[in-house]
Parts: sequence; C-alpha cells; structure tokens
Amino acid sequence: MDLILYAIPFFFLAMLLEFVYGLITKKNTYRINDSINSLSMGSLSRLQSLVILGLSASVFELINREFQLTQLADDETWVWLGCFVLYDLAYYWKHRLGHEVAIFWGSHVAHHQSEDFNLGTALRQTSIDFYGFLFYLPFFVLGFPAEILFTVVSLNLIYQFWVHTEHVPKLGALEWVFVTPSNHRVHHARNKIYVDKNYGGVFIIWDRLFGSFQQELDEERVVFGLRKPLNSWNPVWANVHVYWRLIEDFLKAPGVANKFKICFKPPGWQPAGMKSSCQLGPAEVDLSRRFDPAISNFSRYYTFVQFILTIVLSLYILLNATSIGYSITALTVAYLTYSFYVQGVWLEAKSTALGLEIFRLTVLMISLVLLDFNATLSGLLLVCAGISLIAVLTVARNRVSGLPTSQ
Repeated sequence: MDLILYAIPFFFLAMLLEFVYGLITKKNTYRINDSINSLSMGSLSRLQSLVILGLSASVFELINREFQLTQLADDETWVWLGCFVLYDLAYYWKHRLGHEVAIFWGSHVAHHQSEDFNLGTALRQTSIDFYGFLFYLPFFVLGFPAEILFTVVSLNLIYQFWVHTEHVPKLGALEWVFVTPSNHRVHHARNKIYVDKNYGGVFIIWDRLFGSFQQELDEERVVFGLRKPLNSWNPVWANVHVYWRLIEDFLKAPGVANKFKICFKPPGWQPAGMKSSCQLGPAEVDLSRRFDPAISNFSRYYTFVQFILTIVLSLYILLNATSIGYSITALTVAYLTYSFYVQGVWLEAKSTALGLEIFRLTVLMISLVLLDFNATLSGLLLVCAGISLIAVLTVARNRVSGLPTSQ
C-alpha cells in the first residue's frame, strides 16, 4: 500500500503545530517563501506519478511473469520485519549513491536545496527519481510480495518525516541505533565537516558500519542548504538545474571516457584543466547568507492564498484521478505545474510575474467553463479566479498609473 497519501493530512497538522511551537518559543524555523517552495516540490513529486507510468511496478510484473518467482508468505511477521530492515539497508545505499554519483545527485538534490530545516523540508521531494526501482529488484528476486515492499517503502518515508526539525535535541542512546533529528540535521548541513554524512532512513547503524557517520557538534552550528546554493524559488528549475549543468559539462568534456566519468564520478568532478559548471565558485562559500529576495506585501499574501488554492486542487486530483480520466488529469497536472512555477516567480519579485499570473487565471477560467469538471469545485475555483483576476488587474492598473502597489 502507498500510505503517503493517507499521511498527508497528519503531515500538515504536524507542520502547523511545529510552526505554532516555534512562534511561542521565539524559535520559528519557517519562512513563507521557502515553505511554499518545499511544498510545491512535494506536490509536484506526487502529481507526476499520475501521468508517468510506474516503472518499478512494471518491472515487478515482468520479473514475476517471466521467471515465475515463488512468493514469501504475506502473513508472516518475519517476512515483514525482514523486508523492513533489508529495505532500510537498500535505502542507505540508494541514498549514498544519490550523493556520491553525479547523475544520481541530479535527482536527489531537490531534497537538499532548502536553507531552512523544518517538517516542511521533509516534503521537499524530487520529481525525477529514475533509478530508485533498481534497489527494489533484489526484493522481487528474493520473493517479497510487492504489497509488502511498497508498504515498507511508505513506512520508511513516513518515519523520515519527523526527523526534519530543529526543535528536538539529541536523544541519548537512541542516537546510536535510529536516525534522529540531530543526526539528520547533520545530513542536511552544508558545513564542510558535515557534507555527505548520515545516509540512513530509519537506522543510523548503517552509517556507523560503513564509515559515513558524523554526530552533530556543539562547536559547529549546522548551516542548512547546498554548497552551491540554488538561489531560486522556481520548482521546475529546482528539479532540473543539476542536469542542465551536467549536460553542459558532458558536452565540454574531451573524450568518451571523460564524458562517462562526468556522469558517474562525484558531483563537480572534471578532467584536468576544465572547470565544472557544478563546482563551487569562491563567492558561493558564504554559509551565513540565505536566499530571501524582498517582495511587496501584496505579492507575499497574494501568493500565499494562490498557493493554498493550488494545494487544494492538487489534493483533489490526487484523490480523484481514477474517476477523472487520464486526459483531464494530465492537463490539470500540467496546469498545476505552471501554477507552482508562477508562484515561484512572484516570490522572486520578477517583473514578469503579473503577466504570467493574468495568463494563468485566464486559462483557469476558460478551462473551468469548457471542461467537464466537478461542478461544485469548478464554481468555487471560478469565483476565486475572478476575484484574483480583479486583484492583479488592479495592481497592473496602479503600476501603469504610477500608484504604489507594495501594500
């Protein structure tokens, strides 16, 4: 079972509680722009699965059909526990390769871009996990039923949600066995001493066994984010930026062997005499700076409201995709992707935001009238879109008239 969808309401409730706790203790770890960006990427990672066929399920069906594999009993406790522990070991190596091999890092990097660390960061996931199914193959060969494996995968991810917080201190003896907020903070750090450490999903013992463990040090405050910052709220660019630079390096690299190494060596590797597009520049080592462009009050609150509406529509599509039909689902996912992109443009205070938003709202209103969609939801969205269009047209008029638009 894919339990993630059912866990989403509890994720949002936990985030709200963490936010309130942060305000009460004056240790708030949320920023509206970073949180919108993280949740946009989490939504996109779920939405893309509605329009892209599941490769791992197809591979399982092929192996099971062609090789007639004997299945282990799905009602035996040892089968479930064995699968849970073995999958966490497989996850460790998948995760480690996701950091240490450039072509895999391009997929995983999305999870590490946030310069904040909170429960919202846990939902910041890639939309390009093209290699994860390789780590499922041994389980199919060993005979673990697919329903057990994919339930275990979901449980593993759900466990990882709670360790993305700054509010939980070290937990004593638990630090030796389990992944905790403290040792996972290390994993998300860009401090040199912490980079590429603590890969475990549930159990930290794999890191201790394979030499990749690093404890959180009192004298070295964790600074979150990438060594080469993304500096963007664009969720589409966040998913592809490493691959863009990797292609640039691939084309520049001399010889077939070097092109191969560009892909499978650690991120930033380059042949002698060639500077990598993924390599850190001298001006990008300042760990104290966070990407936080100034925007108007209108842009901030308007984007927040539009983001909430986009999330509601995303959840509706996730829950009702099978009854809506593939064509409308695919069109809606494309529209939602564009919506998250436009919201990123608003948060970056780009001059193109207003025009892109007017186009987005116009497309939405036309689509709601023409497409056979849920009548109640269509009506509500039509009203919201109409009010939103009036708001942005008013801002556009004020800009033309030279009136202030920051309030």
